[in-house]
Amino acid sequence: MRKYKIFLMICDGLGDIPSKTLDFKTPLEMAYKPNIDSIAGKSTLGLMYPIAPGIRPGSDTSHLAIFGYDPNSEYPGRGVFEALGSGAELEEGDIAFRGNFATVDEDLRVIDRRAGRRLDEGDQLVRLLNEEIKEIDGVKVLFFRGTEHRVSVVLRGKNLSSEVSDTDPHVEGEKVKLSLAKTNEGIKTAEIVNKLTKQLYRVLLIM
Repeated sequence: MRKYKIFLMICDGLGDIPSKTLDFKTPLEMAYKPNIDSIAGKSTLGLMYPIAPGIRPGSDTSHLAIFGYDPNSEYPGRGVFEALGSGAELEEGDIAFRGNFATVDEDLRVIDRRAGRRLDEGDQLVRLLNEEIKEIDGVKVLFFRGTEHRVSVVLRGKNLSSEVSDTDPHVEGEKVKLSLAKTNEGIKTAEIVNKLTKQLYRVLLIM
C-alpha cells in the first residue's frame, strides 16, 4: 500500500449560514481570505459528516471520528481531553471534569458562566485551589489551568464513576446544580462533586 503525506486542515466552527444582508452568501464567502483560497485551489475539497447526517457534533467527538475512532464506543468524555490538554497525567480509575471559572451570587445563582472569559488571575486561582482543597472523603482532588476561563478537575481514588451529571445550568440566572448519580455506581462521585462545589465557593470567595 502506498503511503502519502497530507496536510489536514480542520476549520472547527468556521461554518455559517447565508445572510440576507450579504446577498444570501455566508460570511466566509464574503471574507477576504487569499491564503485559504490559494490552498483550496490546490486541494481536494468535500463535505464530511463526522457522526451522521443531521447530527451536529461537538469538536471532541468530531476529532475522534476524523482520526478514525468511533465516538459511540471510544468517547471517554470531554473532561479527559481537557485534562490532558491542561497537562494532567491521568491514571487508571481517575475521573476528569472540564470546568469553568464562573461568577455567582451568594445563592450560587450564576451571573457569568465564564467569569468574563479572560481570566488573568487563572494561574493564581488554580494554585490556591490545589493548596486549599487536596482531598474530599479520601479522594484526591487535582486542579489544572486551561485556556481563558477553563479549568480541569481530576478526582483520584477508589470506586469512582463517571456516571454523574454536571453542575452547570448552562444559562445565566439559574443556580448551580447538584450533581446527580446516573447509576448506583455514581452515588459516591456525585456526593464528592457536591461537597467540592461548596468548598470551591468557600475558597474562591476570599479572593
